[in-house]
Amino acid sequence: MLPGKKLRDALARLESETGGYAAYASFSAAHLPAPHVRQPKTWLYVRENEVSRFKDLVEAMLVDLGENPVVLIRDDDGVFHPGDGGSPGDNRMACTNAGQTHVDFHHCGGRGESAAEALLSQRLKPEWKLRGLNV
Repeated sequence: MLPGKKLRDALARLESETGGYAAYASFSAAHLPAPHVRQPKTWLYVRENEVSRFKDLVEAMLVDLGENPVVLIRDDDGVFHPGDGGSPGDNRMACTNAGQTHVDFHHCGGRGESAAEALLSQRLKPEWKLRGLNV
């Protein structure tokens, strides 16, 4: 797989070329709003019919070891509902919205549960409170 900035640029192209049907997920989605969140894997959602385009753009191949992407494919397109994106011109693929990222954390194991709780208390609940929702 491509390294660093080349990977980020290829994923930004993927999002553009798929019409928004690719997005960072889980720990990768949390990295933009919370840069202290680190994970050696790249987590992303890709629409099923765009997987071959993903493989071509990032030069992905099946391997047993290394920093592998975790490509998640869903039956519905709800995961691509707009979330956190980069600033215009920063050439970064969008992320899942905070609610989807919270759900993803619950399913990824490891430190996912504590990350989900942190996202809920530090981001979602304050946002809901600002909107006048009881939390």
